[in-house]
Amino acid sequence: MKYVNHSIRAVLLLALLFAASGCTVTEGLTFTNTATHESAFDFTVEDFFIAVLQDFSEFIPPEGDDSLMDKAIGDFQRALDYSPTTDNVKLTKLNDNAYQGTFTFRNLQQLITDLGAGSNQSLLKMQKNSMTFFLSMDNYDQLVPVIPFLADENFEAFGPVYNQGLSEADYLEMISFMLGEEGPPAIEQSFITLQVKTPTSITSFSNGRKISDTLYEFSFPLIDFLLLEDPITFSVSWK
Repeated sequence: MKYVNHSIRAVLLLALLFAASGCTVTEGLTFTNTATHESAFDFTVEDFFIAVLQDFSEFIPPEGDDSLMDKAIGDFQRALDYSPTTDNVKLTKLNDNAYQGTFTFRNLQQLITDLGAGSNQSLLKMQKNSMTFFLSMDNYDQLVPVIPFLADENFEAFGPVYNQGLSEADYLEMISFMLGEEGPPAIEQSFITLQVKTPTSITSFSNGRKISDTLYEFSFPLIDFLLLEDPITFSVSWK
């Protein structure tokens, strides 16, 4: 039983790190007037998560010399390389807490499909000059293949499917029990931020904010994803 408990805790930590990646994630999308567009992201993990991962990594069957963090990042890179719509995929480890990544793409909607969401996915819709993202409990199952660990039986109990109707306070109390008193504030300080650079002036958007004439930003707390009480959605259009 002790082994199982530690294993669950380690899996949960990985889930918190990569459920849209935990801690601090900034994803930048640059759309151009050409056929090729760019993506760049920064991923920073708090010392607390790193320390607990190291403590419990011995309970996860080893696969080579890579750390759990490095393996997850490597799997993500291979998934990006697999899609025929991406090129120039590069992920760099800056230190034990931070990674950077870049790649170019031709069709972002096709990339989501290629990563496993399916041809009828409703997570992301791209039109000529607009982008719309919508995630709710109704299409959460489309996201699971894109981020495979979401289907892990050890994580499912901590994700939105098993926690519908649970208040934020009750959820954080559960996390405190599982990870210790540092768990809840670490989650509360975790945000996912997306910035969209458009080739021409932004004409409209929903949620988020317009930073400049051609730069839009959408940010949400990680806890919003873990509970998914309300849809996580935004849209941005340009000339």
